[in-house]
Amino acid sequence: MPEFSQKDGASGNVQKIDKNLRAHTATVTEGEDDHSCVFGQKFNINTGDITITNAVKLTTLYVENTSNDGDFVITALIYNLGTTTNGAGDCLVDVIRNPNSTGAIQTSDNNVQSGVGVEANQNFGETHTLSGKFLKGAQGETVLAGGAETVLSRFNSVGRKVVSLGAMHIPKGSRLSINYTPPASNTSQVVQFAVAGYMRTADVAED
Repeated sequence: MPEFSQKDGASGNVQKIDKNLRAHTATVTEGEDDHSCVFGQKFNINTGDITITNAVKLTTLYVENTSNDGDFVITALIYNLGTTTNGAGDCLVDVIRNPNSTGAIQTSDNNVQSGVGVEANQNFGETHTLSGKFLKGAQGETVLAGGAETVLSRFNSVGRKVVSLGAMHIPKGSRLSINYTPPASNTSQVVQFAVAGYMRTADVAED
């Protein structure tokens, strides 16, 4: 039987076959979200500080994908809740699927601290930016404007929390918002909300 071998033309290395006739290879495995960073398509959207002086629910973050390049895939929600003054009991975080596209947060139209520019890109050598609306809320602003809530996830933890959401796809024209209800009797609290995700472009999905 003729002999067969695989040889790297550049280095001259030959693939190893052991005594059990097993070919030896080395494999590097990474998730699609980390793979996307190579193409400059991994992002972190952060509201920056929001100061709340009551205990009334507000919308802290609104995300809408307007890109033709693919789905925006959210993999984690991060929130940091400062110490409440006079607050008692739990707070509440609601992640809302496809909220109304009109409301006080859209009218105010305040961009998040990080998300609309290159500063949100987690590959520091790339200049890709996100296409969409990424709005920061404030006290007295809600996104639902009387619409019905579809709650995807609900949390009542305090402090800093990173919540894995798996792979939550936001296609073009779809939306996500985060509502926050402070502890009862709160008179002062600083909060910050963020989402981590990536654009599932053709390069990311098919490379």
